[in-house]
Amino acid sequence: MDKKRMFLSAFLFFVVMGLMPSKINASEGIADLRSNGSGGACFAASVFIDNVYKIMATCRDLKIALTPEKNRYVLWMSDEGERVRRLGEVINGKFYGQVDQKFSKLFVTVERDGYVTKPSEDVLLIGQVRDIDFGAGVSPAESLITPTPTQKKAVITPKDEQVEEAEQGGLGSTLGAVFKIVLLGFGALLLIVGVFSFLSRRRSL
Repeated sequence: MDKKRMFLSAFLFFVVMGLMPSKINASEGIADLRSNGSGGACFAASVFIDNVYKIMATCRDLKIALTPEKNRYVLWMSDEGERVRRLGEVINGKFYGQVDQKFSKLFVTVERDGYVTKPSEDVLLIGQVRDIDFGAGVSPAESLITPTPTQKKAVITPKDEQVEEAEQGGLGSTLGAVFKIVLLGFGALLLIVGVFSFLSRRRSL
């Protein structure tokens, strides 16, 4: 019972998050996955959080297995270009996962293996993702989309490299000159000390 309550609470959280007026992307929404005569149905909700789409789905009246071999239900997504991507296996009529690309359609197939990379022709349930109806007076989802500005990389031209090298060379030559002056001064000081020491010894003799 605790696991069922946790799952129900998480599901309600995502539904409520989907109903909140926030900056969303086109793949946020809900989908009713219906059958083509084989029975069963799924409800899915998608919410855009931390640059990924969090997807949660619950299904009802799915058959235990179509055949002894085909007994795995797998959820898939496809975008407007009909590119398909596996989301994951529907276990005990439940699914929770995430994806980092937009999609417009969800569908469920029956497979021999839950980790297949391509869907079979046995499509049991399918549904279009539709925008959440926020009611009158609320802007549509498309108007809330804010584009992400692209950061331009600085292009270093050969001229810029020459200027940078010249600046570095000028700084190096300046430091070298200062070091030579200090070294010469230290040598002169040692020479003067040596001369005075020699003269002092001559006088004492």
